[in-house]
Amino acid sequence: MSKYVTRVSVWFYSEGASPSQVISKLTELGFRPVRGAHDFVYEHNEDNMTEADLSNAIIEISNALHKTLSGFKVLYNLDTHLSEGDDYVPLEDIDAELEETRKELEQIESEEAK
Repeated sequence: MSKYVTRVSVWFYSEGASPSQVISKLTELGFRPVRGAHDFVYEHNEDNMTEADLSNAIIEISNALHKTLSGFKVLYNLDTHLSEGDDYVPLEDIDAELEETRKELEQIESEEAK
């Protein structure tokens, strides 16, 4: 099944909103922070969207993003493509891997201390 994703890159300005404020607003819109070439990803729910559906979704998400970030003094860039699945990693996946690694290290350290 083909799914589309809209990727967003954000450029912050020291006189504008804090990164945590921007992240909060973007996650409220349904964007997920990711590691990769872009900062956030919005995964469209529909499989095999028609061109008209995709165009409407891009306009809707662009307008919502513009309205939400208005006055925040940040620049952003939108990019919508078919999801390739492996071109980004959600931060929650990275956090879960780091937590597992921390537990493993703690276990090794406690075994070595015995």
